[in-house]
Parts: sequence; C-alpha cells; structure tokens
Amino acid sequence: MKQERNSLIAIILILVLVTALGVYIINQTSSSSLNSKDKDMLGRSIDVPSEINRVYSITASTTVMLYMLAPDKLIGWSAERGDSENQYMAEKYSNLPVLGGGKEDANYEAILSAHPDVVFVGHGRSVEDVDAIQQKCGSIPVVDVEGDNNITNITASIRFLGLILGQDEKAEDLIEIHNNVLKKVQGRVAEIPDSQKKKVYYARDSTGLQSNPSGSSHTQLIDICGGVNVVQVPLAKGSSTVSMEMILAANPDVIIASDPQFYQNIYSDPVWQNVKAVQDKQVYLVPQSPFNWFESPPGANTILGIAWTAKVLYPDKFSDLDLNNMTRKFYANFYHYNLTDSELSDILTSSGLEA
Repeated sequence: MKQERNSLIAIILILVLVTALGVYIINQTSSSSLNSKDKDMLGRSIDVPSEINRVYSITASTTVMLYMLAPDKLIGWSAERGDSENQYMAEKYSNLPVLGGGKEDANYEAILSAHPDVVFVGHGRSVEDVDAIQQKCGSIPVVDVEGDNNITNITASIRFLGLILGQDEKAEDLIEIHNNVLKKVQGRVAEIPDSQKKKVYYARDSTGLQSNPSGSSHTQLIDICGGVNVVQVPLAKGSSTVSMEMILAANPDVIIASDPQFYQNIYSDPVWQNVKAVQDKQVYLVPQSPFNWFESPPGANTILGIAWTAKVLYPDKFSDLDLNNMTRKFYANFYHYNLTDSELSDILTSSGLEA
C-alpha cells in the first residue's frame, strides 16, 4: 500500500510539472507573438533598432501618441502649433521644429537631417503608400500604426507604440484610463431612451457652419456619449458645410464649438438666437491645449474628451465623474505638464463647465 501511495504521489508530481511546463511554453509563445517587433500594423516586415531614442511621425494622431508616451524621443511636429495650443506644454517640447506631415507636406530632407531612428505613419494608408515613404526615408525604418484615430478601438495602436518605444507600462496605464472612462460612459448612456437623447451640433470653424456628420471620426464623441448628431448627411471626406436653415430646423439642444471666436460671438449673434442650445445657454467650447479634447486630430487626445463630453451632455448622470482630478492626473502623466489650481479651473470654466 505504501509503495502504491508513493507511486501515485510521484505520478501526480510529474503531471503537475508537465502542466506547469506546458503553461510556461504557451505563455512564452504568446508573449513572443504579442511583443514581436518584426511587423508593423499593416503586416509589413520592419527592422527597428533595439534602442530607439529619436522618433518622428508624419501623421498628427500618431504624433500625439508619441508625445504622450515618450516626449523626449520626439524630434519634431508634423504641423504648426499656435500659442493657444502651447499654453500647457513645456517649451522644450513646444519649440521642437515643424517637419511637416500628411501625404504631400512632409519635408523628407529635413526629417532625414534630424536623424530619426524610426519614422511613423498613421491610419488609412495602403502598403504601397507606406513602401513609397520607406523609399524616401532610405535606411530609416518606416512603421505603420493603424487605429490611432479611432477612440473606440485605439488600444491596439497604443500598445503597439508602447512596445516599439520601450514604454509598455506607460501604454498600459493610458489604456486602463481609456477603458475605464469608455466603459463607464457607454454603460450609462446605453440606458437613456432614444426619445430622451440630446440633439447635438458640432461647429468646427469661426462661421459655425462647418461640421461633420454622424459616423465621422471627428464626431465620435457625440455617438459615444449618447448624443444625436443633427448632421446626418452622407459621410464625406473632411468637413461638411451646412446651412443655417438646417441648424434651425434641427434645433439642437447642445452646441459644441471648436473655434473660440465662434464661441465668443454666438450669444450676441442674432442669427443664432432662435436655436434652442443658444437660448438655454448650452454652448460649450472644446479645450484645446496642448491638444484638442474632441478631435483635430481624432485620437488618444480625446480620451479626456469622453469624460468632458459626457458631463456636457448629461451633467446629472455624470455628477460623480471627477473631471478635475482626472484632468490634473492626465496632464501630469501624459501631457507632461503640472497644472496649477488656477490653470485647471480655467480649462474647465473656459469650456463652459463649472470647475
């Protein structure tokens, strides 16, 4: 009996060891696959340096993520930045040179002269497009990032950039914040009956007549936060020009503005006086420093905008959402700027919210 019991114990121990070894092998294989640096997000083969200290992106949304995850590795901006955008950014970052971006405006001579270790391109390009950029960049690896402009499905691009930059923990911290606020907001607004959802108009420019329809990446936050975008024209590239007649007919409950001049003038403009949102003092200005919270570009910079838009549309349903604390921590950890109490208050009150 004793010999049989010892044999049984030995068999159990062997099974435990085999199982543990199997789990280890699976985990190692999974980790190796997850952390592979040999392909970009288009599936192109890439050969990035083991140590990366200088990076550039020709796409605005990817540039923002590079700044959020590894600002000291960023060698320049893909577009000009105004004084208002630089208000809450340290000078060592705001003074970086503009090397251009987009499909045609990138200054490849200047980019190559700045000696980046890697050049990134963002969403919406074909393999052929990226290969053509690779030819212009010579031996400097060009890496494509997909999903960087889709706030509902952005975690893969954040995690991928974190891997390439050696900022895995920073990327996971950002993903956790994104997932938490997205889950909270979507969960609550899902309970709002369609008949009680607020009609929202997004005004992009100084006239207030440039907007984007429902389904556009530029107006994702309206849909996410339970609003009804009153612009329902077929999806087109870029902004859509709408008429004042259309706005009056739609009579939105809330207007979200990105242009400070339009926001400052709307309450005194007689043309807008018959719109419900104006009559009810429900016009809000998107915070824009160091990056726009609502769009421009659509991307990781709108994570804070999810919380802001939710409080703009449904303040009673999100009274427990501490936007003050979230903003302070987000700026410190991802915008690399420590807001004073006065600056924090100004950001929120200037947008139309109470601090």
